Amino acid sequence: MSQDVIINIVAALLTLMVLSRAAGDNPLFRLAQYLFVGTSLGLAFVVAYHQVLRPAALALIDGSTPALWLYGVPFLLGVLLLPRITGEQRLSWLANIPLALVFGVGGALAIGGAIIGTLLPQIRDTARPLSGGIAEIAGVGVLVVGTVLTLASFYYTAPPESRGGRIVRGAAMIGHWLIMVAFGFFFASALQSYISALVERVNFVLTTVRSLFGA
Repeated sequence: MSQDVIINIVAALLTLMVLSRAAGDNPLFRLAQYLFVGTSLGLAFVVAYHQVLRPAALALIDGSTPALWLYGVPFLLGVLLLPRITGEQRLSWLANIPLALVFGVGGALAIGGAIIGTLLPQIRDTARPLSGGIAEIAGVGVLVVGTVLTLASFYYTAPPESRGGRIVRGAAMIGHWLIMVAFGFFFASALQSYISALVERVNFVLTTVRSLFGA
């Protein structure tokens, strides 16, 4: 029996163990779950050791000035996290320094990515001039109207008894429906991806079984 056949058999068995979750929680599914988590953590540790920890340690031992700044500062921030392991309040506050840096940088990157990748392209597409064919002009018009109606659903400060408040409330109702339609498309796309993955796994299991029994 060749190595490829053994790998396919193991993969098919693991696939069936994962799919057994459809019948409820069972030891086979938990075993596959533990194998997945353990293998992922082991691979992450090996990659981190060979690509991060070991090169950083060798660079620090080398003692060059750029390496001290490039690896020494992250190493120091990592050391500041260690007092949290002891659970002592006297030194655990030191871990707040690297944690604040991580959350601050992460929040800034998330906000910057949302502005550059989502908000600015949306503003540019909404403000495009009406040019081209009828289909392009209609597309720009639908985009502008849809954006305005969607934003109106998040406008809560208009007095409901005023004329402007009634207009905003009507626009917000349409905006809510547009949001629900968008969520429906996202859910359908995700469901289609899951079904495609399921079909691929089932086909793989059936192909493996046929190859074993010569069917």
